[in-house]
Amino acid sequence: MREYISNNLQETNELAKKIIADLQDKRLIALSGNLGAGKTALVKAIAENLGIKEAITSPTFVLLKVYNLNFKNLKKLVHIDCYRLDGEEDLQDLGLEDYIADPEALVLIEWAEKIKNLPEANLLKIKIEILGNKERKIIIS
Repeated sequence: MREYISNNLQETNELAKKIIADLQDKRLIALSGNLGAGKTALVKAIAENLGIKEAITSPTFVLLKVYNLNFKNLKKLVHIDCYRLDGEEDLQDLGLEDYIADPEALVLIEWAEKIKNLPEANLLKIKIEILGNKERKIIIS
């Protein structure tokens, strides 16, 4: 377990670079934290550092967005937001299991605590805690 403190978006961007460098075989990132903690900001920073030029927005209402990617063996970034998730069957209908099983996909899930039984084998957990107006504690395990 590693803990970091971020005081601004620039520090979050630097942390995103570290996360990418340490991914290795991790292709599933589960993000948790209160509303406004910075989950989407971290996803944006990861996406930008992977070379995605499109604007990254939270898929709160559509649940899932896929972005093309060309980074090492990764060909797509799958951004999922479970905030408005009614039941896990919603994600099954969207093909979550297929994306998780795809060796060319990096899957980032906001509000991941709403999903049971995520595969631990390639899972990176990130919890973001609000410490102050802009200060965040980011715990990676």
